[in-house]
Amino acid sequence: MSRNALVFSVALVGIACAALGQVRQGAWTPAVESLDRGYSSISYWTYRDDGVEIGGGRISVEHGRPSWPPELEREEAFDGATVGKLWRLGNNKWSTLDANLALRFGDQRVEPGIYYLLIQRPGPSEWRLGFVSPGAVMPQLLDAWAVQAQPRDVPVLFSVPVRHSTGAKKEELDITLALDPADLSKGSVTIEWGPHRLSSGFAIETVSPTFYREVTGKK
Repeated sequence: MSRNALVFSVALVGIACAALGQVRQGAWTPAVESLDRGYSSISYWTYRDDGVEIGGGRISVEHGRPSWPPELEREEAFDGATVGKLWRLGNNKWSTLDANLALRFGDQRVEPGIYYLLIQRPGPSEWRLGFVSPGAVMPQLLDAWAVQAQPRDVPVLFSVPVRHSTGAKKEELDITLALDPADLSKGSVTIEWGPHRLSSGFAIETVSPTFYREVTGKK
């Protein structure tokens, strides 16, 4: 091998090693997970005169179920972890609201669509449920962990107030949607974790004159 060829070969090896180092330094670390997720929904169905189901509306929430950590048992520890901060509301992927009916939390109208959810606690006595547009965070590949790791990069589209109370301890995070039995166009969302409970009511804007009708023989 000539001297020039040897120099060229050594240079190629150096470039390859440098490139390999860059790839290793910046490479993705893949992970495969299969986890149980929480799910709650409100569904409306309508039927033709012959009793055939022809569709309806649905509001659903899907979320992670982290266990309540013992280190947050002390009130000062819990306050230190939440006051003035955002909370991802779950674990692993984003907790998600998927609705094809419009909702109204007080004066805030929530258009039909898919939203990522988080919790804001601006002050000791103020709690809010925040809504994030998936399209606003997907281009930056922002995982739900960004809510706590880099909160300034998470664009909250809007938020609604929720009521805080305490009660029986819930070992795993749970989010429940429910209907008001006295008015089927009104619902509520309840978030429970540890001894803490957040809740809010909302109105459901139906799009059909008859969004629910009993049919003989159907449940």
